[in-house]
Amino acid sequence: MIGNFCGNKYTFCLVYLLCVGFVCEKPQAKSFTIEQHNIDLGVRPRLAYIDGSQDAKSASMLFRIRANSEWTEAFSSTIEIDYVVLGLQDEFSNGVNFNNNPVIPDVEGIDVNQLYFTYSINNVSNVVIGREVINLGNERFVGSNSFWQNEQSFDTAGIDYEFASASSFVYRYVSNANRITGDQAGVNLRPSDANFEQNNGRRPASFLGDHTHNTHLFFTEIREFDHAVLQAYFFDMDIEEMRLLSNQTLGLRYQYRSRFQSYKASLDAEYAVQRRQELGDNRRFNYYKLGLGIGFKTRDLFLRYEVLGENNDASFVTPLASLHDQNGWADKFLVTPAKGLRDLSVQTIWRISPFKLDIRYHVFTSELGDEDFGKELDIDLSLKFSHNNTLLLRFADFNSDNVRYNSDKRVFLQYSYHL
Repeated sequence: MIGNFCGNKYTFCLVYLLCVGFVCEKPQAKSFTIEQHNIDLGVRPRLAYIDGSQDAKSASMLFRIRANSEWTEAFSSTIEIDYVVLGLQDEFSNGVNFNNNPVIPDVEGIDVNQLYFTYSINNVSNVVIGREVINLGNERFVGSNSFWQNEQSFDTAGIDYEFASASSFVYRYVSNANRITGDQAGVNLRPSDANFEQNNGRRPASFLGDHTHNTHLFFTEIREFDHAVLQAYFFDMDIEEMRLLSNQTLGLRYQYRSRFQSYKASLDAEYAVQRRQELGDNRRFNYYKLGLGIGFKTRDLFLRYEVLGENNDASFVTPLASLHDQNGWADKFLVTPAKGLRDLSVQTIWRISPFKLDIRYHVFTSELGDEDFGKELDIDLSLKFSHNNTLLLRFADFNSDNVRYNSDKRVFLQYSYHL
């Protein structure tokens, strides 16, 4: 939608930032009716390593500049430009370059991550158009995949509406998904690419940087209860480059949170039904998730059971999800197996400022036939120096005797400022 608008080496975006800088420097300029401008800078260096049947390692750095502008009481805009640099590029594969090493999906280059305009109506409704990051609910179905250096964003138009005392409704029409594989991951492979001949010079659709959409997203969140939140959603996803992942999904999620003195309790229950229209036989797929949690002071314990169902050699899909955040940090199940997926997991969190320790253990099996896919241990250790400064060590250890999945260990070390 706005790709052409911001083309030609991001000329428009550069002019926008220069205008904002000029106005911020000269707030009395009478030619502008501007109430407020905020410019934020962020940075995130990262080292990554995969130890498995094949090794991979990468070094990357994300630089981000973001400007929020209020042009009038009703009209505002946001622009966010990312620049990513890479090291050790021959030691890993990504969506742009394939070299037979394991994939670490961080890509190099400059990208307009967000550029959208908002018009507010009576302080309860917003009309939004442009390129934006969208995170709906727990990001199981729609999210930005923000762990990676290049976020997923969407070219959209839609509305935000607030109702009752604390509830909201979101609608977006999506014309394009700007994926984590980046703008350089076009249709044609480079002749020097190791996969050029095997793929007849064409990049696999799953690695393309852009997917053309005719997608409608409806999401409602009701917060009218003391301890509970109810979310309802309908997603009609039509993906041109990957027709088989197009789907219509209707779901409901219930969250309960309570606290009594130093004790905490939580319940999460979610159910969704999906039709994958391109399969042609009107098959239905079920999704459900149940989570229970208890906590005391700085410690929390959670038990979760998630099922992505199958039906006749096909399965429930979530192509726009924040996939790294689901089903283990080793990223073994970015695509749901044809036999479906069951994920039984236990998580414990321990906080003692400025440290946070998050440990998770997953047992993965198929829904059909209860086939053992593998087990995974995930550990996060974070050190939060201040509100804007965080150091993170992430470790994932996936083990499997299944011939479909390779065992490996993954380590990420990163520092983030204002991200």
